[in-house]
Amino acid sequence: MMLTTTNTYRLRTMGRQRGFTLIEAMVALLIMAFSMLGLAGMQMVMSRNADLARQRSEATRLAQEKIEELRAFNSIEAGAGKAAWDSLASAPDEIATGSNVTFTRQVTMGGSNADAQRTIQVAVSWVDRAGETKSVTLNSYIAKTDPALSGALGFPLPGNGNIKRPKNRNLNIPIAATDLGEGKSAVPLGNFVIVFSNDSGYVVRRCGSMPSTAAEAESCENYPAYILAGYVSGSNSAVTGLNFSGLSGTTSHGAADCSFGNAENQNTPGAFIAGYKYYLCVMRVAATTDPWAGKVLLTGMASGSNYLVCRFQYAATNGLSDNQRNFQAYTNVRESLDQQNYYITTSGSCPTVSGLATTLHQRCISSNANRAIDCPASPDPAPAP
Repeated sequence: MMLTTTNTYRLRTMGRQRGFTLIEAMVALLIMAFSMLGLAGMQMVMSRNADLARQRSEATRLAQEKIEELRAFNSIEAGAGKAAWDSLASAPDEIATGSNVTFTRQVTMGGSNADAQRTIQVAVSWVDRAGETKSVTLNSYIAKTDPALSGALGFPLPGNGNIKRPKNRNLNIPIAATDLGEGKSAVPLGNFVIVFSNDSGYVVRRCGSMPSTAAEAESCENYPAYILAGYVSGSNSAVTGLNFSGLSGTTSHGAADCSFGNAENQNTPGAFIAGYKYYLCVMRVAATTDPWAGKVLLTGMASGSNYLVCRFQYAATNGLSDNQRNFQAYTNVRESLDQQNYYITTSGSCPTVSGLATTLHQRCISSNANRAIDCPASPDPAPAP
């Protein structure tokens, strides 16, 4: 009897164990199923996000592409075969096909063609695979800049220099000089006209009257020369001109080859700069690139007066020669010189003017035993023919 009861108990216990094992397996299978569903869902989300990122990149590229296309106009005025500024306008929707979706691109232009710049908005929209509408919008500006101007930056500067020069000619040519074309400019000087090379700044011709073209100037006298120019300020009413009698290498004469008078305001035609006089002299040499040398003297300070002629002698710096600095006496001058400026004073020493120190150039005072030589009364006249 005892044996039978024990066996029955064992059988029942084994049945219960088998039932629990089946439940555990089903629970584990259910957990695994939920995990697989989660992984599948995560995979779908990741795939959708990757797809959306790719579509957003394509939409951004399409918007940028359109902005650059509008910026690439090649003319201001509209015309046949031209992508013109005047033709820029808001555009109807455009359809563009991407890798796995169709995009709609819309362009909206702000302002008008008369404006110096216009706003631009490009919106690109699409419907993703979830049926949701997405969009990318870019905003920018387009400036009304003639493409011809930007193209000019590619041309080398005159003389292979690194400074953009007024009117594309040498800095030593007076601003008021008239462009004759073919690399020549002319300016009247007293009773004659000098013709410059725009590139070198050298004087190349001397004419009796103003030529209208470079070809006409070719018939004028061959005249190799340089320019010497500058301003005189302070008590400049005492100065009447310049004297070149102490120079070597040049046949110029202060009376015949210089203009000296009130300084004209280049920004206001017909107006003068108060307190300033301007001189411009032609320093003729025997042949092109031949040098001249010596000290230039200002004239006109009457005997018995007490004037000091002070020059602005600029500080030494790289790229600036002593001659350009107005360091005198000049030596081996083979170029035109501008801004050779002077200040006239009756004080006992040369002053500092507008922060610039001046250097004694001529002692035109009664106590100077060499006053007659240092301060000639008048410009040297040209020799009689």
